[in-house]
Amino acid sequence: MWLLSVDRSSAGAGVALFRDGAPAGARTAGGEPARQPEWVAQIAGLLDACGIAPAGLDALCAGTGPGSFSGIRSALAALRGLALPFDRPVYGVSSAAALAFRVLTAPEAPDEVAVVGDARRDRLWVAAFRLAAGGVAVVGRDGRARAPAHTADDFELARAGEIAAAVPAGARVVSPDFARIGAWLNTELDRRRVCQEPLMPDAGAVGRLFLAAPGAARREPLPVYLHPAVAATPAGVAGHEATI
Repeated sequence: MWLLSVDRSSAGAGVALFRDGAPAGARTAGGEPARQPEWVAQIAGLLDACGIAPAGLDALCAGTGPGSFSGIRSALAALRGLALPFDRPVYGVSSAAALAFRVLTAPEAPDEVAVVGDARRDRLWVAAFRLAAGGVAVVGRDGRARAPAHTADDFELARAGEIAAAVPAGARVVSPDFARIGAWLNTELDRRRVCQEPLMPDAGAVGRLFLAAPGAARREPLPVYLHPAVAATPAGVAGHEATI
């Protein structure tokens, strides 16, 4: 089985290829995903280097966020474009769950990890995980674990002053947005629990999580949206006022 995985939710953006569950190759671009128009060439280069054509892929999987709006949507669009001519399935796992899986399967791993990110609008997003049945389980405030939905249902939005209550006691805290919110986290939480550098999801972790628990991945995935849509009515339209 050949699996192509992509994550473009953060500065850890890249692509990875697996053959029969084992890593076959990877490419990492790094930097802001929205500023990498050449990234699709990474896929072609990786497939060529591994001697596999798009028609030979058996499945494709993308990290669905939270993270870069443009990066995640471009990843999903590219994988759907590759899959469509050959009727291959496209799956998605949340990028935060993939990052948690990487941390939880590393040497001297914690029992639980909380991934925290910048949700903008003066909010942080939080999701806590532990290992379960080969993949990860989402841990709620009550300590109960459940299978991940790989949607916004796995995440909680919190203001800075509420973050301590949203993070399970004892969980290791990691963030792809540490450069922006690290001071916030160190103020609200015991800094000994907080990883003091950014940790990014990556395509390899996305692929490994999918292979560990394919039944939990979402078929025909959508980006993880944490805020309701915001619409603006053009000024001058009768009966309406412009909104911001």
